[in-house]
Amino acid sequence: MFWDRFYALCQRNGKRPNPVGKEIGLSSGIISKWKNGGVPTGETLIKLSNYFNVSVDYLLGISSVVEVKDTRLEKFYSDRELKKQVLDSLDKLNGLGLSCLAEYSEYLTMKKKYQFEEKAADKSQD
Repeated sequence: MFWDRFYALCQRNGKRPNPVGKEIGLSSGIISKWKNGGVPTGETLIKLSNYFNVSVDYLLGISSVVEVKDTRLEKFYSDRELKKQVLDSLDKLNGLGLSCLAEYSEYLTMKKKYQFEEKAADKSQD
């Protein structure tokens, strides 16, 4: 399932798999493993997700939603609703799911565009 989705995304973007892998820092040997049924690690899935602007779930065949739009969630849910949705889903995840979520949340917190900005009042209290 992963290889089919990855290959289709490459074609859709007018690229071949090995050059895409090279662009995100992977060897052609890794790409060959995927072609033979292997699945990328969590970190690599996140890189591919960002590269193609799709969800990790889409890459793994869990979801059929292809494109991820940053504004989609902002339009329909408040921060409080999104936090509740994430917390409610935690009990449904197995160890692998929790591991992927932890890795992805760590990645997101490292990206400045996903972090809340500190307000001037918050800084002055330090």
